[in-house]
This record gives sequence, structure tokens and C-alpha cells, in this order.
Amino acid sequence: MLRSIGSVAFLALLMVACGGGEDGGSASSPPPPPPTATYKIGGTVTGLTGTVGLVLQTNAGDVVTASAAGAFTFPNRLGSGTAYTVTVQTQPSTPLQHCIVTNGSGTVGTADITAVAVACSTVAGYTVKGTVSGLVGSGLTLTNCTPGWGSSRRINPPICNSVLQVGANGAFTFTLDPYFPAGYSGDFVVIANQPNFPPQNCVISNNTVGDANDTSITVSCTEYAYVTNAADNTLSAYGVDATTGTLAAVGTPTPTGTSPHAIASLHNSFCCGTNDTKFVFVGNEGSNDVSAFAVNSTTGALTAVPGSPFPAGVDPQAMAIDYGLFYLFVANAGSNNVSAYTIDANGALGAPSTIATGNSPTSIVVQRGNAGAVFVANHGGSNDISAFTTNASQMPDGSIHINMTPLSGSPFPAGGSPLSLALAVAAGGGTYLYSANPDAKNPSISGFSVDPATGVLSPLSGSPFPLSVSHYIATDQTGAYLYVTSGADIVGYAIDATTGALTRLPGFPVATGADAYSITIDPPNRFLYVTNDGAARIAGFRLDASTGALTPMIGSPFPAGHHPDFIATF
Repeated sequence: MLRSIGSVAFLALLMVACGGGEDGGSASSPPPPPPTATYKIGGTVTGLTGTVGLVLQTNAGDVVTASAAGAFTFPNRLGSGTAYTVTVQTQPSTPLQHCIVTNGSGTVGTADITAVAVACSTVAGYTVKGTVSGLVGSGLTLTNCTPGWGSSRRINPPICNSVLQVGANGAFTFTLDPYFPAGYSGDFVVIANQPNFPPQNCVISNNTVGDANDTSITVSCTEYAYVTNAADNTLSAYGVDATTGTLAAVGTPTPTGTSPHAIASLHNSFCCGTNDTKFVFVGNEGSNDVSAFAVNSTTGALTAVPGSPFPAGVDPQAMAIDYGLFYLFVANAGSNNVSAYTIDANGALGAPSTIATGNSPTSIVVQRGNAGAVFVANHGGSNDISAFTTNASQMPDGSIHINMTPLSGSPFPAGGSPLSLALAVAAGGGTYLYSANPDAKNPSISGFSVDPATGVLSPLSGSPFPLSVSHYIATDQTGAYLYVTSGADIVGYAIDATTGALTRLPGFPVATGADAYSITIDPPNRFLYVTNDGAARIAGFRLDASTGALTPMIGSPFPAGHHPDFIATF
């Protein structure tokens, strides 16, 4: 028995020694592959004298700082077949320089990348020159701003390091020139202070710089007014004398759509003073569309915005602009709704969003501030005011939809046939909304306090007030006065800042001309204009901001087209 067991054991050992059994194959597996080869990314910097700030980066986020000309290498290596791109993250300073990368992109092969070239040069600052026109007031101050460089190539706001007082029309030159790299294009002149005595609002155009000294910057301080001529299907342009307010026709009237009625103006001042732009929008009652024009700040000439006219609802009778969001609201009296448009940087209108109102909306105003409510006067028998809040959402196609939501309590009851609305933000007081109700039997003016947080309206004590009104109303820029058309006259009222109550000003009514229609007051709050729909003229008055009194301008009334309805000023 012992001899047999030993034989079996010997056979088992022999099988193991000969590689028998399934587990024995693992001993002969091939060795693991060698690690993937990686390679350095680098090159050479030339011309670098700026000892601070040059930072290079790759698309993988790897960075290297260079403080002197010579070779550089990024710390991380890349594998064969990996795409790479080398760019300048931060330009050098002390002194300021501009570096350009060549041979900065490709695919890693089987060797180190050493051919990336970074050439740096010191570029002298471009001369900053331009021309001022239309300046009458004193105190205009320009500042020359240097762009800061970082990962986004811009610092916002720019660093402003030079100030220039401008006291007369003509050419100006900054004595301290900042650094601008080759090909830079952006804002570099800013209006630090607007002129006063008299006050003016100047704007900047052509505010860019190229590869050569640039003298094309224009600073225009001229004010313009535009009037819709409903019977002529035209828009008249006028230059406004900064001292007297006198209107002088600019060129020939510009064609619009059919029966132009409402008008709105937008002064679009982009960040940091660059390329201020102006647009005029006209609601055409007969063709159911909106004409849009860009304004030449130096000449006042109008150029149709690409895509104009833009479709509106039926019988667009009123327009208002949300200046904070660049929305245009159009009240369509024939389709009983409001169209809301976005306005792009070129003045083009986006696809309209709409919301229903009461019957025959004829006036629309936008509350400035946190609430941003939109108020609409419904003239066609519902005798009320619709009120909305707005917000925007982006659609799948990338367009912006403006959402309008009725305020709690909307519509709010008003007087008979409310035709026109005016908002007053009283200094140190409340915000008030007034509606002109030219009811044939009981004309009146309704007054409301506006909740600053929600926009909800609350009737003022004694409202509606039994006051004569024939068409439109307007408040001055300080919210201190309300002006009302009444037949061939205009009547002024003082607004109580605490209660919103109206008190008739001494010296009124003031004669304006046949069929006083709409009223506008220029932004500096110096001049008031009334269109005389029945006389093809515009009455102009100097406004005393301390008393609310009106004094007829020299040369007033000024000629207009047939049936001038609305006027807008910049």
C-alpha cells in the first residue's frame, strides 16, 4: 500500500513540472505595454522688455510666466496626437508691450514642440483727437481712458488717466496718449461731465481707434426734435437752438408709413462712452407698422434701420420705451392689445410679443424703477387703465419673448374716455400717474399714486378732478408740473410732492394755436413744445423750472407738415 501511494504522488509532481493543468497558462502572459510617450510644448520669446505680466497659456490651461526674452517650456507634457494651442493670457507691462504668437497651434507628434514663437514690441500710444460741434454751454469735460489687459483683454470700466476741458467747438487733442495695441477697437474717450449754463447732453460717435492715429471721433452737443405729419406720411426733423429753443428745419421731411402718429425716441448710451446712438420710432396708423430710423448725432439726418418698417397691430396709436431694458411697447387701438419688442444695438425690432388690453388703447407709459410697470389708457368705452409687469424669456430659436403679466387689481377705473397718460416722479415725494379724460360731457383728469414696489395704482383723494382737457398731457422732467391741452390753450398745474394734488399755476391758460394736440418737454427741462394739429405748426415755450411758467420762444410758432401729431426731442 505504501508503495502505491508513492507512485501516485510522483505522477502528480511530474504533471506539474510539465505544465499540466489550466492554471499554469498565466505564467506565460505577455508583459504590459510601455507607457505612452509625452512631449514638451515650448518655444522662444523675442523682443520682450516688459519685465512684468507676460503670461502664456495652452488650451489645456497650462500657463508659463516669462520675464525676459528667451526659451520657454510649459511644465506639463502632452501625449502624441494631442491638439495644442498657445495664446497670450496677459500682455507685459513696465513698459507696456503687445506680444503676438505664431506657430502656436498644431498636433503633438513624436518629438518636443519647440517652434512656438512669441514676438513682443513696444507700440507708441496713438494720438487721440476729435471734433466737438453744437457746444454752447460751459463745463464739457472729456477723459481719455486706457483699456486694461487681462484674460479677457479688457477691464471694465477702463482706467481713465487724462482729463480735457473743452470750451469751444472745433478740434481737440489729448496731451497724454495711452497705450493701444495694434488693431485695438473700442471706447477710449468718455464724457466725464456734460456742459451747463445752458445744460446740454453731448454724445460721442466714431469712438474707435485703429492702427493709425485717429481723428474721426465726434462729440455732438446738438439737440434735435422730430415731428410726425399724419396727413403727409412724413417725419420732420429740426435742430434745437441750445440757448433759445428755436426750431430750425433739417433737410426735407423723411417718408414714413401711412398716417404716422405716435413717436418715441431712444438715446442708447453704451458702457463707458462708446458710440452713443439715437433712434426714432414711428407708429403708422394706416399701414399698421413701425418705422425705425437711426439718427446722425452730428447732422440730425435720419437713416432707415435695416428691416424697417416692422409689423405692428391694428392702428398703432401710442408708444413707450423701457430705457433700462431697451423694450419698445406699442398700443394698438384697433386690435385692443399691446405689442412689445426688443431693440437691438442697430435699432432693429425683434418679433413682437402681445397682450390684450381694454378697448382702444391710446396711450402707454413705463414706470422706471424696481417695479417697471407698464400702464395703458383704454379710450374706447372701458374707461380704465391696464397695468402690467414685464420679464423676458429666451425661446428655443434664441429669440427673446417679453412676458407681460397683469398687475393685481388691473384694470384700474379712470374717468370718462381716458386718452393720455403722464407719470410724475416727485423729488422727495411719491410717484403719480395722471390720465387725461376728455369726455364730451364731463372732462376730467384722474390721479393715482403708484406703489414704488409693485406698480399698483391707488386713486388720489378727490380723483377724478373736474378739469378741462381736450387731448394730451405731460409732466416736466422733475415731476413738479403737469401741463394739459385745452382747445387752443395749454394749462399748467403744480404737483404736490406729498399728496399728488394739482394746483393751477398763475398765468395760465397760455395760448398755443389751433387744436393744441400733444406736448413734449426736452430732456434738460428747458423747452416745451405743443403740436397744433389744426394749424400745421408747433408752438414753442421756454420753461421756468423754478415756477413752471411758460414764455413763448422767439419765432414761435414754427412751421410743420399737415396734421402734426406728436413730437419727440433728444
